[in-house]
Amino acid sequence: MKNKRKKAKPQPVKQPPGKQFPERLETWLVGRRKAVLGGLILGWLLVRVFMFNEAANGPLYRMYEWKESDSAFFDEWARTLAAGDWLNRQPLHPYHGWHREFADYFFKQHPEKLSAIRFADPNQGRGSEPGKILWNNWYGGNRYHQEPLYAYLLAILYRLIGEGVYWMLFLQSLLGICSGILLWDIARRHFGETVAGLTGLLYLFCGPVLFQEILLLRSSWSVFFALAAIWTLDRALSRQTGKAFLLHGLTLGLAVLLQAVYLLLLPGALALYVNRVRNFSGPVLRNTACLLLGFALVLSPLIFRNKAVGAPLFSVSSVGPVTFVVANVYATKTVSGWQPEASRCAEIMEQHGGSFVPAAMAALQTHPSAGSYLALLGNKLGRALNGTEWPNNENFYFYKSMVPALQVAFLNAHWIIWCAVAGLFFAAFQRKKIPALYLAVFLQVAVLLGFYVLGRFRTPLLVLFLPFAAYALVECLRMEPGRPRVWLIKTAVAALCFYFFSGKNYRPESSMLDPTDYSVFYELVYNDRVATLAEARQWSQAQALHADFLRREPRFLNQLKPGQRLNSPVQIELANLFAYHYQLQSDLYGYGGNRSMAAQSKARAEGLSRVVRNSGK
Repeated sequence: MKNKRKKAKPQPVKQPPGKQFPERLETWLVGRRKAVLGGLILGWLLVRVFMFNEAANGPLYRMYEWKESDSAFFDEWARTLAAGDWLNRQPLHPYHGWHREFADYFFKQHPEKLSAIRFADPNQGRGSEPGKILWNNWYGGNRYHQEPLYAYLLAILYRLIGEGVYWMLFLQSLLGICSGILLWDIARRHFGETVAGLTGLLYLFCGPVLFQEILLLRSSWSVFFALAAIWTLDRALSRQTGKAFLLHGLTLGLAVLLQAVYLLLLPGALALYVNRVRNFSGPVLRNTACLLLGFALVLSPLIFRNKAVGAPLFSVSSVGPVTFVVANVYATKTVSGWQPEASRCAEIMEQHGGSFVPAAMAALQTHPSAGSYLALLGNKLGRALNGTEWPNNENFYFYKSMVPALQVAFLNAHWIIWCAVAGLFFAAFQRKKIPALYLAVFLQVAVLLGFYVLGRFRTPLLVLFLPFAAYALVECLRMEPGRPRVWLIKTAVAALCFYFFSGKNYRPESSMLDPTDYSVFYELVYNDRVATLAEARQWSQAQALHADFLRREPRFLNQLKPGQRLNSPVQIELANLFAYHYQLQSDLYGYGGNRSMAAQSKARAEGLSRVVRNSGK
C-alpha cells in the first residue's frame, strides 16, 4: 500500500512592506505634474500681483530716486543711453558721499595731485569737480561702470515706453515667475517630484527673493541667470548636442554681461563636461566649440563697443578693483556693509586704478600673515550663513514693515540657510550627482568670500539653497523600517544646523531698521508736498498727507510703554525721529485750528521723547 504524502500547507506570501509616506506622495505627484506646476505658478503670480501693486503704485515707488543709491545711478545711466549716447562714450560713474571722503583724504595727502587736476581743467563746474575727475581716472575713464546689460534693458524700456522704471519692476515680477519654473524643474530633475513641489512652496513664501523684484537693482536678474545657467548646463551635459551647448554658451554670455563673476562658470562647465566624457573625440570638440561660440557671440558687441570708445577690449566693469580692495585690506570694516576706509585704500587705487589683479595683490599684501586673511574669510563665511538680511541701498526689514505681501512671505534667510546646510550634508551622504548645482553654489559662496556679504548679493545663493532645504525636510520625514538610527542621525544633524545657523544668530527685525530709510522716504515722497500745502494754508490736506507718513512708523514704536528704555541705538534714533514728526503733526493741526488733535499728537511726541531721554541715561 502506497504511503500517502501529506500535502504541505501553503505558506503565506509575504507582502512587500507598505510604501513610506514620501514614496506614496512621490507616486501621487508624478501623475499630477502639470497640476502641481500650474498651482505653483498661480501662487507665485498672486503674491507678486499684491506686492507689485503696493510697491509700484504706492509711495515706495520713488525710493529709487535717492541720489546715494545704485538705483539712482542705474536710472541716470539708462537715461543717458536712451538720450542717444548708446555707446556710453563719455565717462559716467557715480560720485557719492564715500567717493568724496576718499577724494578729500587723498588730496590732503597729495595736494600736488589736486593742483595738477585744477591746472589741467581750470573750469570748476559740477562735471569737472576735482574729486570726480580723480575717481573717473581710478575707474578707467569711459569703461563701463558696472556690467551693462541691466542699464541697456532699462534704457530700451525708457526709449520704447517712457516710464521705464515702472515697467522694469513689472518685468522683474514676471521674471520671478520664470525663475520659479526653472527652479522647480531643476529640483525635480535632481531630487524628484516631492522635493520639487516643496521647493516651489518655499520659493512662494521666500520674502527676500520677492523683495529684490521690486527694486531697481539687478538681483532678480542675477537669480534668473544663475538658474538659467544651471538649467542649460544640465541639458547640455545630458543631451550632449551642439544646440544644447550653444544655448548654454549664449546664456553664460548674457550672465557675464549682467555680472562678470559668472565668467567663472565657463571653465567650470568645461571641466564638468570633460570629466563626464573623458575623451576628446570629434563630437566633444564640436560641443566645446559651440559653447565657446555662443559665449563669444553675446560678448562680441561689448568688444566692438570698447574698441570704438578706446576702452580695454574685454572690460565689462570698472568697480571690481575698488570693491575687492575695500573688502579685503587688513582690518577692513567692509564685511557685511559698505564701510570703505580711505586711509587703507586710497593709495592702492592711485597706484593701480582699474587694474584688478595688481590692486587685489596690493590689498592682500596689507595682511601681516596668511592667518589674518583666513580669519577675514571665516568672518565673511559666518556672515554669509547668518540669516540676517544685511542692507545696502535697500532694507528688507523697512519694506517688510510696509508691504503686506512681504509679511505673508514669512520665510527669510534664517529659516532657509540652516535647512539648506543640512540638505547639503544629506545630499553629499547620499552621493547625489548634481554637479551643475554644486558648481553654482560654490560660485556664489566664492563671490561673497571674495568681496563682501550683503542681503542682495546673497539672494541667488538663497534661491540655490531652496532645493537643498526642501530635500532636508523630506529626508527628515523619511523613516525607513528597521533603521531608526539613520532617522535619528538626520534629525540630530538638522537640529544642530538650526542651532548654529539660525537660533544662535537670530536678530530682532526692529534692530535692523535704519533711520536713514525713513528720512529718505519722507524727503522723497512727502516733504515737498507737505511744505507746499502748508505754504498754501491748506492745512487739512497737509495734515492728511503727513499722517500718511506717520501711519508707516515702525511697529515697535506702537508697543512702547511709558518709562520703557530702549537698548538698541537704532531704535532710539527712530523714536527720536518720529517724536519730531509727531511734533510737526501737532503744529499742522494747531495751524489748522484743530486743538484736540494737536494735543494728541503733542502728547505722542512727548511720550517718545521721554523714552529717548530714559534710554540715553
